[in-house]
Amino acid sequence: MNIQPTLHIVSDDVAIIDCLVDHGEMFKLYDTNKTTTFLVDEDLHIVFYFAESKLENRFMMYIVDNFTENQDCMELVLNHLTEQIKNDKHIYIMKQAKSKVLDMLYMTNTFRALFGKNKEEKTNEMYY
Repeated sequence: MNIQPTLHIVSDDVAIIDCLVDHGEMFKLYDTNKTTTFLVDEDLHIVFYFAESKLENRFMMYIVDNFTENQDCMELVLNHLTEQIKNDKHIYIMKQAKSKVLDMLYMTNTFRALFGKNKEEKTNEMYY
């Protein structure tokens, strides 16, 4: 499901498990709720596993394409996680995921530099 052109929610367990395996992020145990966050190229993936879910799908994944350039989508994810916490839904893993999203937001400029996307080249005056 596409919430925005650059924000996707995936609930297909098979697709999510394949993604986790392909990127070395597979959980080792499945006895409790879990979350993991990882990058695939410049796309941020946030995966949840709900151990006690009565639904057919126990996994859910957000993908924010090119997260350093799509701060609005990061804010949407952050707002959703905050809402889940307020509603007492899977508080522990939602807080973990929220913390990771906040970390990624704070480090946006660092990741832009890593990806070679600095908008301005600043010259250090000490070298002149």
